[in-house]
Amino acid sequence: MNDASTADTKTVSTPYAAFLQGLGREPSADECRRWAAEHVGTAEEPRALSDAGWYTARAGRPEAALTLFRRVVEFGGEFARDAQVGIVDQLYALDRESEADQAQHALRAELDTQPAAFTDLRVFDDMVEVLCEHEQHELALTWCQAGLDRIAETNDTPDGETDEYRHGLLIDRGFLRGELGIPLDEDDLAAEAEANAALTSFRALVHDKSDDPFHGRDAEAYDGIVLRWAREDFTAVRERWPESSVHYGDEYATYTARIQREARGYDESGAAHVHMVTATLADFEAYAQRTGQDPADHKTRQHYGEWHHTIHPDQTLTWPPARNGPCWCESGRKYKKCCGTPAKN
Repeated sequence: MNDASTADTKTVSTPYAAFLQGLGREPSADECRRWAAEHVGTAEEPRALSDAGWYTARAGRPEAALTLFRRVVEFGGEFARDAQVGIVDQLYALDRESEADQAQHALRAELDTQPAAFTDLRVFDDMVEVLCEHEQHELALTWCQAGLDRIAETNDTPDGETDEYRHGLLIDRGFLRGELGIPLDEDDLAAEAEANAALTSFRALVHDKSDDPFHGRDAEAYDGIVLRWAREDFTAVRERWPESSVHYGDEYATYTARIQREARGYDESGAAHVHMVTATLADFEAYAQRTGQDPADHKTRQHYGEWHHTIHPDQTLTWPPARNGPCWCESGRKYKKCCGTPAKN
């Protein structure tokens, strides 16, 4: 895998990534289409059209999204795979089940012709999610098993990302087998036990009344708030409080992985909503001075997050962002290819 900071820099330097960052918010489908129309023939035209397809789909316009995804497939390459997944998704949304089945079978046939070492496991993961959303559990299970089989074929050269995909697919397989009444095997049970243990531990943490990071005190209904230092201020924060390196890590990529786990933990522990507040060092210190609180105290950061979300709800992100939308960490990449990847979850 590439070094995260290097990957961030390369991605942010592209014209489309700069366009997304310049907006300072999630783009609309029309904005993505316009960008593509203004950059015809460039390498990022299909990426912009793919994004337009997903935003159009989320707006409840499956026919229009289908048209966009089919345009992207004509380009071939990386984003054609995303678009093929999108086509399957929209066909099921339109209740065109026969066509959807044909599209997913065609995609599997293409993937099956590739050497295992060059398989993009993310496509298997995406297809399992799409098929589960449309309650196609038997098909989802076949994709899940196919992804696990591919990982087994490449077991001579494991890496962290591959291990995470395997773990995620095992959890999905256990869920799907349970839904279909199929007995779980040892791997399924082990993955389920690990997930349950992690969730139990996190629930114990977030429901501790002595240091509750949520607005509500009702264990059955609460909103989680995650405070994140802005990327540009991370170095200054570590210089201001050197001891924070123990908790935050030395690199922003390590820090964002921790924040992603925290947000995911809130979500899986039963939070009604997870809100992500981005803090700048200057605004935080002004708040601490104004309220007479110690900026080095972690409770001050907690109070700041709650205050900021209440006073500036328009500046608070709802987590998780759209899978095909810009990542919350300001890398310029799509969420599903950045903090939304299995390696960070």
